[in-house]
Amino acid sequence: MAADDKNNNSYAVLDTGEEQKLERLGPYQVVRQAAQAHWPKQLQEEQWGQVAAVHHRANTGGGHWAPKQNLPQSWPISCGDYRFLIKLTDFGHIGLFPEQQDNWDWVRRNSAASEAPRVLNLFGYTGGTTLAAARGGAHVTHVDASKGVVAWARENAAANQLADKPIRWITEDVGKYIQRETNRESRYQGLILDPPSFGRGPRGQVFKIEDHLVPLLRQLAKITDPLRFILLSCHTPGYSPWCLKNLLHLVFSLPLEEIEAGEMTVPVGDSGMVLPSGTYARWAAKA
Repeated sequence: MAADDKNNNSYAVLDTGEEQKLERLGPYQVVRQAAQAHWPKQLQEEQWGQVAAVHHRANTGGGHWAPKQNLPQSWPISCGDYRFLIKLTDFGHIGLFPEQQDNWDWVRRNSAASEAPRVLNLFGYTGGTTLAAARGGAHVTHVDASKGVVAWARENAAANQLADKPIRWITEDVGKYIQRETNRESRYQGLILDPPSFGRGPRGQVFKIEDHLVPLLRQLAKITDPLRFILLSCHTPGYSPWCLKNLLHLVFSLPLEEIEAGEMTVPVGDSGMVLPSGTYARWAAKA
């Protein structure tokens, strides 16, 4: 594939600074918030101004896009080895978390086994880690409270030729679903979760990470047998790599020295810089 063709269909962060990021979404460039980019921009303002849309966040939550070009409602792009359908939502989400690319590779490797693991992906959103687990060979249960987001994840699976893989698509409040799985005595060997700071279930159920993450992890510990891998990632300030590492250590009785933890990042153009974009902790059983 020629370089120009690749650029016209792929994702990249072109520049960051002043709490913003300039992104390439295939043939379009957009500007979104980047709360941790407390440094000066590198590119000229003229380049930042040549974009298709800019997202503005509202003080009351959510926000809106200010388009500068006519944009389709959705379009496909590539990110790493995967294809994603891009949609510009009012909250500023686009259906893609590129900082998870290293975790996708890790999940795919740990989902490959002679006996396919049963993997549970909670707060699955548009399905990046679900695609990785399915591509690795796992039987995946994808859970998210939003019907529209689950439908979006299914579109992404189809775009990656994974529609016929053993994936169960569940639209449900995570806590309620895990309670049902506990009652059924279901068992999983792989766990993936990226909890929000705050969320609502389809019937108004509330999830607050500071109140509900530890009870949720304790409930999950009851439905793993045997646990082969777990990935916990987070975008909430204060939930540092060591915080997530300590959680996995204490709740799942995992050796601290075997738990990997760190920041998720996205490269910024060819500058050598990266944009910090959340944290993770992960553990896999030794072969």
